[in-house]
Amino acid sequence: MNLIYKLVDKFLMNDFSKTISKIFNENSKSELTVFDVGCFQGNFSRSLQKEIKKKTNFFLFDPNPNLIIKDFQYKKLAFSNNKGIKKFYLNTFFPASGSSLNTIHAKDKLWNFTRKLVTGNFNKQFESFDVKTDTIDNFCKEQNIEFIDILKIDTEGSELEVLDGAKNMLNKTNIILIEVLDERKKFKEKYQRVIDILEKNHNFNKTLEKRIWSLGTLSNMKAMDILFKR
Repeated sequence: MNLIYKLVDKFLMNDFSKTISKIFNENSKSELTVFDVGCFQGNFSRSLQKEIKKKTNFFLFDPNPNLIIKDFQYKKLAFSNNKGIKKFYLNTFFPASGSSLNTIHAKDKLWNFTRKLVTGNFNKQFESFDVKTDTIDNFCKEQNIEFIDILKIDTEGSELEVLDGAKNMLNKTNIILIEVLDERKKFKEKYQRVIDILEKNHNFNKTLEKRIWSLGTLSNMKAMDILFKR
């Protein structure tokens, strides 16, 4: 299973680390703050760490109880639009994909069948359990974090709720890399909502976007990674 994840991550997933690090390596700021929301095994932060030539404070978040990350500290916390308790749906047959506060992946029968076929885990299903949620605004207030240089959001479909809980900090963020994901029939609407929130409400500019082809293949979903810069 770990080998499959490594192959998918290396050959099928988008890597923005060089593009993002170039922006910061060329400016005068001496210390950076990175929020990796939906970190999974920490590969985004790990790639950035290799590329950025400045002191960087990494904050990693993921509610998956089975994660073990040895080279970064991380919090088992799900960001949403309020502080409380919510159901988290954990993909037990392919943990690298689909675990979320929503059920988009769990309800996609075609995606479930084809991914179980690839992994050979036909008897495993999604499991649900309660997790603690918080907002980015509240977390930053409690931790006295005044500015986020790089905010990465990869929450497998709950990205709008994360943005809703970060209305204050979005005005104090420089770069946002966000995965927009939904059912094909709903994707265009969600995509436009994300664009409107970040460009019209918070003065970001979309600078780069890449389709996530691996997710859209043999599924009823569509996803795209989008990079925004203030």
